[in-house]
Amino acid sequence: MKILLTGAKGMLAADVKITKPEHVSLIETDVEELDITDIDAVDTFCNQEKPDLILNCAAYTAVDQAEDDKETAYAVNVTGPKNLAQTAAKFGIPFVHVSTDYVFFGNSCAPMKEDDKCDPKGVYAKTKRAGEIEIENAGGKWLTVRTSWLYGLGGNNFPDAMIRLAKERDTLTVVNDQKGSPTSSHDLAEALWKLIALKSTGYFHFSNSGECTWYDFAVEAISLAKEFNFLPKEKNIDIQPVTSDKFPSPAPRPAYSVMSLDKYAKATGKAPRSWQEGLKDYLKMKSDLTLDV
Repeated sequence: MKILLTGAKGMLAADVKITKPEHVSLIETDVEELDITDIDAVDTFCNQEKPDLILNCAAYTAVDQAEDDKETAYAVNVTGPKNLAQTAAKFGIPFVHVSTDYVFFGNSCAPMKEDDKCDPKGVYAKTKRAGEIEIENAGGKWLTVRTSWLYGLGGNNFPDAMIRLAKERDTLTVVNDQKGSPTSSHDLAEALWKLIALKSTGYFHFSNSGECTWYDFAVEAISLAKEFNFLPKEKNIDIQPVTSDKFPSPAPRPAYSVMSLDKYAKATGKAPRSWQEGLKDYLKMKSDLTLDV
């Protein structure tokens, strides 16, 4: 099976490549090899390479920067997926796309299901939702997997940032009024391969199970950092919970973005592991590979 992978230099794609099944060969592309915002380039590339499936890991994810860079965010998050989905439909091949919990705005306190009403706020969220709609309208076979609070070896992420700050400071202040589900990019990559193997279509939610605030996430990351010797065990770090108004940002963040995982668990026969397990495995992997944060 030959799969066109876009966004091949990104964090998620790094784990997609690590976890790919043996029978799969990847055509790895990033912007240098294929400009997904150019419909003619996408059409020509697919006509030449003839992939059996397109997996889109390309995305504009700079949430705050998007507020001032609307044109680029729209091009990557809307035009790109639209072009890929239309070309996939033209060639009769499945299209798989990764989206975000930000398409919701957390107006409830119950995990959000795939068919719950979307209410995106801010440029990033609105462009991701618009991209989803373009994929729906392209007329082909599609799978869109929404995820949340993603971290992994292939990019900058929250747990690494907290550990780096803890090396420099004795006190950290972390937001404690936004709740979500951290997700290991390794686990998300494995989930994508499972859903592809099952020929799943439509919307699916995937994150690690359980929920926490950014404060809870930071506390767990610091604790595990000591366990795996990224921080001295004897170092006392005072982590203080604060409200989000202490860290004003250009783009609004959902107060509650926990997603229901029931559909994924039913389809695959297995619920995702806890966010604590995913985080522990991530830091253990970094330790085993002697990588610093």
